[in-house]
Amino acid sequence: MAFWSREERAKEEIVLNEEVVDDDLLVEGFGSLRGFSGPTVTRTMAMAIPAFAACVDTIAGDMSTLPIRLYERREQEVIERDDDPRVLMLNGDTGDLLTGPEMIKAMVEDYYCARQGGNVYINRPNGSNEVRSLHYVKAEEVCPLQNAVYDPIFKHCAYLIGGCQYEPWELVRILRCTRDGRLGRSVIEQNNNALSVAHQTMVFESSLVSNSGRKSGFLKTGKFLGSKALAAIKKAWRKFYSSSDTSVVILNDGVEFQEATASSTEMQLNENKQINDDAIFAMFKIPPEVIRAGKTDNASKNANANYVKHCILPLIAAFVAALNSSLLLESEKGRLFFGFDLSEFTKADIKERWEAWAIARNAGFVMPEEVRDKEGLPRLGLDYISLNLRDVLFDVKAQKIIVPNSGRVVDLSRLDPDGAPSVEDKASAPGGDAPEGTEGGEIDASENQ
Repeated sequence: MAFWSREERAKEEIVLNEEVVDDDLLVEGFGSLRGFSGPTVTRTMAMAIPAFAACVDTIAGDMSTLPIRLYERREQEVIERDDDPRVLMLNGDTGDLLTGPEMIKAMVEDYYCARQGGNVYINRPNGSNEVRSLHYVKAEEVCPLQNAVYDPIFKHCAYLIGGCQYEPWELVRILRCTRDGRLGRSVIEQNNNALSVAHQTMVFESSLVSNSGRKSGFLKTGKFLGSKALAAIKKAWRKFYSSSDTSVVILNDGVEFQEATASSTEMQLNENKQINDDAIFAMFKIPPEVIRAGKTDNASKNANANYVKHCILPLIAAFVAALNSSLLLESEKGRLFFGFDLSEFTKADIKERWEAWAIARNAGFVMPEEVRDKEGLPRLGLDYISLNLRDVLFDVKAQKIIVPNSGRVVDLSRLDPDGAPSVEDKASAPGGDAPEGTEGGEIDASENQ
């Protein structure tokens, strides 16, 4: 049989009479530790992560700077159609409040952040084939409809926008990782857990700054505290954490503070942030050096090459396919096609850009006037292609080979019966006299060699 003293009975009565509420004792189960159950990341939350926003803005910004060209196949050559109104809309005035680059950038952002992808409405008034304007449509405004009987082979889908139904040929759509042509899979949907970790890390860092570095924890005491004592401690503790001044909480004898979280150094917050950023870069297939400063020039060049190859080119392929499918008439398909001008990527490095033009010109791929046209420089009337034979020029229009240092002109259109081209002397060339050893326009073949 057990006996209690009067003091022990009094303490027991205090404990039994105390009303324990949720705020008094915080006890959480450890079931959540078995698997990650973080909050679902929305588009707004994802764009609040600096690394995620940087990737989306970098890709969308680069895509908006690339000019869109329209080409036409004519027998054995491809000709650029720069006077087509559709090209002018895609690169400049769309007929909407958004310009062409702004429209492309908004479509790319929706491509990565929304299941509906990027969408543009094609305004063809009165059922005509003429494209009058292009109008960007927010992803959240597009609702793909599904037929009552779903056909996995012959797929068809209409779209509900602003209460009106539209057919697929009335829209230009780009979808990421789509399998049915209706909806895609955004980066946020595919990597929600990883983005949730990055977002919670950012929130934790923000809480440290807002609390002026004050750590969370709990109080330990060997005495029994009544409701008044608990209320006083809670009030003081709440004031201590809610204010940014230098106020302190005085703990009575026997009450100790025990930290409940590790410090930033213990948690290696900076290292975790870098790991989270690298994971986000991997989601977009962007080398970290593209966003950060590269260590060496070669590393930066390799990173930019991988960025264009693995990130930009697949997106361009999706864009080109969508433009060819929706903006071209059935009679134009196969003959006309859209394309992006990737030469804009070299504008940032002027030395590399001019070296590339020099190689193309010396190899005979482009003419001097073509280079000047691309660079926005005035024409100089240099309709020649270098044959890479030192001071030898080929006049494309006149079909003549000109050797300025010897004053000879070879007319390829006038051949003698033996198949040798006729050679004009200096008198026929501008500002020159007949070279020695030539009579009547004839020249020794060995001298020509």
